Amino acid sequence: MDNYSQLLTPRGLERRLKRYLLKSRHQFAATTTPGFEYQLQSELSELEGVEIKDLISGGVEFCGPLDLIYSTNLHLRTANRVLMRIGSFTACSYPELYNKCRRIDWELYCGFSDSVSFSVSSRNSRLHHTDNIGKTVFDALSEHMKKLGVHVNNVPDAGIVFHVRIFQDECTISIDSSGDLLYKRGYRLKTAFAPLRETIAASVLMIAEWSRYPVIMDPMCGSGVFILEAVSMALHKTPGANRSFAFMNWPVFNSQKWEKIRSKTTGEELEGTEKRFFASDIDEKALASTRENAGRLGVADFVKISKQDCLTLEPVDSPGLLISNLPYGKRVGASESGLHEFFAKLGRHLCTQFSGWDFAFIVEEPAFAEISGLRVSKEIRFKNGGIAVRLVMGRIPDAR
Repeated sequence: MDNYSQLLTPRGLERRLKRYLLKSRHQFAATTTPGFEYQLQSELSELEGVEIKDLISGGVEFCGPLDLIYSTNLHLRTANRVLMRIGSFTACSYPELYNKCRRIDWELYCGFSDSVSFSVSSRNSRLHHTDNIGKTVFDALSEHMKKLGVHVNNVPDAGIVFHVRIFQDECTISIDSSGDLLYKRGYRLKTAFAPLRETIAASVLMIAEWSRYPVIMDPMCGSGVFILEAVSMALHKTPGANRSFAFMNWPVFNSQKWEKIRSKTTGEELEGTEKRFFASDIDEKALASTRENAGRLGVADFVKISKQDCLTLEPVDSPGLLISNLPYGKRVGASESGLHEFFAKLGRHLCTQFSGWDFAFIVEEPAFAEISGLRVSKEIRFKNGGIAVRLVMGRIPDAR
């Protein structure tokens, strides 16, 4: 695109947006917790217009029309955020970085906004000082916009955020379309101690093939994230329907188109499900959070919530899926010996009462299978809140 010297006008900006954004295909990247890339890829492949390009560590790169900023943020359950690529080039010095950034048509993404923010990272590159990198990119943006008559400030928490990533001297600049991380669905304002993010819960449910089971039970539910995500999926609730996004600050944002897309998806929600969902915990405060969150999500009628000790819990009629984020030392401050004793008791109880049920547990303990006596048939390692954990899955055997 040509570099213009005349002042930017609303009509001129509209013409540029139509020519260079609305009629073009774009490169995107959706990020997720490393270890769950295939679940994110599966979700993306179901969205119209998405062309998967590559799986990367902690994400999926794809391309398609601009409207994907609406559908991806609205529908993806396993993504942390969705970025749109706006520039990619080699940068081995600050002058080179500045000159190449000046060629980006920043007005397409800033419009007449007076503030922007930057998120910067660098690995294995000659340019490694993130503050200097961010200042250089902003100086280039500011100079470009100044020639168009628009003054822009670099301020924290601006509505428009650019991500600058340099790896092995290759610089990629993206604009964040999500804003707050996508695990913030808008329903879970109340959380129990050491909560699990909705995006991780959704990923685990997908790996566990939750839809195969008539009954899903979380015996240590905390604030209810596993069960509430499962009910939400069963009822086809749209995860991003009740929150705002960063793309709403973009000059190209079309509020009428967005409302039409959002209304269509919310109109496809189901009124009921034959599946049964049970959430229990020994902590009354945790159960109060689950009740409030279920009510806010509009699924209170589909979840049976009760105060019970997981070591005395009894199953409902038919076998199903037991799923839970089990306690671990760094998360709850418990001793190693105390947790080992608990896992041994839990394993004995489950083998006695829940024989034939499948389980999907998040644990930190590497020897969980040996301690609990439960046979683990599948294991996936990932990090939860910076703690190295593993998802262990299997079928509960008979105690005999």
